[in-house]
Amino acid sequence: MARALALIPVALVVLVLTAGEALAAPIPQPVEAMIDAAASDPAKLKVVSDIAKQTNPDSVAEIDAKLAGLRAEAEARRVAKLSNQGLLEGWSGQGQAGGFIASGNTEETGLVLGMNLKKESLTWRHRFNALVDYKTSNSVQTRERYLVGYEGDYKINDRLYANLLLSWEKDPFAGFEHRFSESVGLGYSLIKTPTMKLDVDAGLAARQTRLVIGGDETSYGGRAGARYEWKLTPTTIFSEVASGYFDDSGNTLESTTAITTKLSGALSGRASFNVRYESDPPPARETTDTTTRFSLVYSF
Repeated sequence: MARALALIPVALVVLVLTAGEALAAPIPQPVEAMIDAAASDPAKLKVVSDIAKQTNPDSVAEIDAKLAGLRAEAEARRVAKLSNQGLLEGWSGQGQAGGFIASGNTEETGLVLGMNLKKESLTWRHRFNALVDYKTSNSVQTRERYLVGYEGDYKINDRLYANLLLSWEKDPFAGFEHRFSESVGLGYSLIKTPTMKLDVDAGLAARQTRLVIGGDETSYGGRAGARYEWKLTPTTIFSEVASGYFDDSGNTLESTTAITTKLSGALSGRASFNVRYESDPPPARETTDTTTRFSLVYSF
């Protein structure tokens, strides 16, 4: 009798394990095919896998195992691709163009051209950007801005990175013929999901400025920035890029909010709102400028 009682717990364990194996149903073939079809798009894969788990509760463990395998394969392909990239390989970017012509009581023309390039390796993320923006009213120029910038991020780990920024800009209406800016600091990815990203950074900065009124000045201070992106739908992205320079000679704050919607193929439409603040503008100029733009964007 005692021996029989001692065997009862062992029998219960075997029964539980056997029942668990019986409940572990394989993934239905149509469901597995949908998961495989969505594997190349992380956002789609999440939606499909969530639905698959809800409609096939007995296969949750198998679905999770398959997802883990797909992610491991994708990461292995990514590492192999980035490891073998040449200097000119792996670049992607966008070019945008917008403008307007108005006639009648006021003759106005405006043009904005921009380009953004990006490349990511295992340890570095590079960004280049350029902007040409001008406007005339009754044959008198009322806006003239040129900008070229570079940002390099050295990845310390999956979220933390060292940050380097270099830029040159010309904006007589903001009070300077040209201005060089340099900044070094640290950045951190606060949000990093398939549909939403938020990076913030801060560091030390220096600026060398040639003023419109004459003379050169060099200033030292700090810089802070943020870059936010939210994929609202597979074809629509909301973005916000903000930065600020703070030093003894003046402060500069800039924010660009945009919504970009895919129109066809590589062509998208973009509506953006830019706010720029210069604490020490030339006489008779406002400290804050705002610009609303509608432009076409080509991705490559």
